[in-house]
Amino acid sequence: MEFYTKVWDDVLQNIREKVGPLRFNLWFKNTRLESFHDNCANIAVPNVFTQVWLQENFSNILREGIGKLVESKDLNIRFSISKNGKDEQILPVDNSLKEKKPEGNKAVSTLNRYLKLEDFVVGPNNRMAYAASLEIIKDKYPAFNPLFIHGPVGVGKTHILQGVWNRIREEQNTNGIYMPAEKWTNEFIYSLQKGKMEAFRQKFRNVDIFLIDDVHFLSNKQGVQEEFLHTFNALYELSKRIIFASDAHPKMIGQLKETLASRFMSGMIVKIDKPDYATRLLILRSKAANYEVYFPEEVLEFIAERFDDNVREVESALTTLSAHAKFNEKNIDIQLATDVLGEFFLSEGRIIKINEIEATILSYFNISRNELHSNKKIKSISFPRQICMYLIKTLLNWSYQQIGNYFASKKHSTVMFAIKKVKDQLDSDRQFKMFIDTLIEKIKKEKK
Repeated sequence: MEFYTKVWDDVLQNIREKVGPLRFNLWFKNTRLESFHDNCANIAVPNVFTQVWLQENFSNILREGIGKLVESKDLNIRFSISKNGKDEQILPVDNSLKEKKPEGNKAVSTLNRYLKLEDFVVGPNNRMAYAASLEIIKDKYPAFNPLFIHGPVGVGKTHILQGVWNRIREEQNTNGIYMPAEKWTNEFIYSLQKGKMEAFRQKFRNVDIFLIDDVHFLSNKQGVQEEFLHTFNALYELSKRIIFASDAHPKMIGQLKETLASRFMSGMIVKIDKPDYATRLLILRSKAANYEVYFPEEVLEFIAERFDDNVREVESALTTLSAHAKFNEKNIDIQLATDVLGEFFLSEGRIIKINEIEATILSYFNISRNELHSNKKIKSISFPRQICMYLIKTLLNWSYQQIGNYFASKKHSTVMFAIKKVKDQLDSDRQFKMFIDTLIEKIKKEKK
């Protein structure tokens, strides 16, 4: 243990210099190097919250720091939750970005084992999707297949898919796959380049349940869509259970093959809407119970009222408030919530949402959402689209890639060109600048 303590002290010293004292005290204070064997370092952390944060934000720093001291170039990191001196539920860091391939269909590197269906808060916005998912679990040959779940970002689609897979893994001896469409695409390209397509097809066409998240990622990838269609057909003909999740209805996914969209719509399509106030409050109560700090009911109500877009927003608010309370050794109350969460708000303490920007553009230019997200290049459509992209960048500070993905996977360079065109006109046309200022003011006033 002395060796581990010495190594960990040296690692922490280097990390402190890199991340600064604030982030160091928040995330590394109660951690320790528990063991090191078979080129794998096991780090004990105080709770799941810390484990997930370190895994998602600092795993490369940890791998590099420990690797230098133990002279290992290909080090694996694992975390264990330490409670009362005992370590529980060891979870591996996702090493999917390495060229190392998973062995067999049961290795799912993108899976979060803590996303359980029993922890999913059911409300009017998601009840049908939840019920349909339970039906898929219950019946090996459900009345509907595939199940296609769609809805805006952060409303629980991923929780349902991973919850289904976690439940099936626990209760059934079933061979299956869960992964985002981006990872499926990367594996396809890797197999194609390495001449391993037969192994790829064997892997994905011989499963009992096929769960693919973010299928809108397939937009504008014709070759990938063709292989995905063949995979779908092979599984469908064998009556294998299939669940997809997407940010958009199949008809609204840009540049998606008609045959693939038709397959997506051949089963049951369910939308998850944004949670209403009562559901958001239930979610907050459920999530707050997992933190080491106490959240008064009035604070949860305060957050539920103001963060009305998606579940990730309310979770982010809890995480931020918890971190501030612990670091500053303060109790959580309305005043602290107002001070800390104020940075989340624009326009006198209110968040501007993507749908508000879009609605203003649609209303002013009298075009449909389908037209705005289409590839039409006529000025009556492309001009509003360019302005919408500019406003999203200006008011929400989205990256060019995020904006491109939102507009039917348009290229990074296309978005840059659109925004530059609007900026150039702003610099040279005073009337146009007044028009854009009016639009921005209208969007902000919508929240007053």
